[in-house]
Amino acid sequence: MNDINNADEDVVPLYVDALAVFGNAVRDIADHEWDLPTPSTEWNVKEVVAHVVLGEAHLSSVLEGNTSATQSELSVELLGPSPLAAWRGTALRAIDAARVPGVRDTKFDLDMGTVEGRQLFGYRITDNVVHAWDLQVAVGRPVGIQDRFAEWLLDFWQPMAGQIAGSEFFAAPSTPSSGSASDRLLALLGRTPPPPDS
Repeated sequence: MNDINNADEDVVPLYVDALAVFGNAVRDIADHEWDLPTPSTEWNVKEVVAHVVLGEAHLSSVLEGNTSATQSELSVELLGPSPLAAWRGTALRAIDAARVPGVRDTKFDLDMGTVEGRQLFGYRITDNVVHAWDLQVAVGRPVGIQDRFAEWLLDFWQPMAGQIAGSEFFAAPSTPSSGSASDRLLALLGRTPPPPDS
């Protein structure tokens, strides 16, 4: 795996690329697939997209200095008539905010405590690539998480592995279905890849 300190140097471009992974997954959703269930069992496809769009909007507000901003309640109505257009607008704003010099090392005082920009990016990279995987599984076109994301995220999350099982964000870690970085990351975050040809 990559050394986490070296990986930190590339966290902003990695985040931008993670946004593209999620955007491509949204682009590929057919009209009849928006109500399908997902591995995020409390949400369907459209609700997962709304969740990620909300997350990007909140990140932008924080990076722009509004550290008292709270994330809006989940509602698919925020996606309007074009979920892809809604995603694109929030993603472009987030990219602009992420590319401000020094934001990676800035400390933000949030309700969860003091958090560095690099850690916020780690959370958002996770949300984008894992929920992209959720969408692909939901529509029956699963693709493993790319090694560059999976390896970086394993480095990011493994030091916090003891906190994952008791969190509201992930199911308890499971046994990886293979030794690939993608399957090890999915297992760490409580997900199980579907069987081949499912």
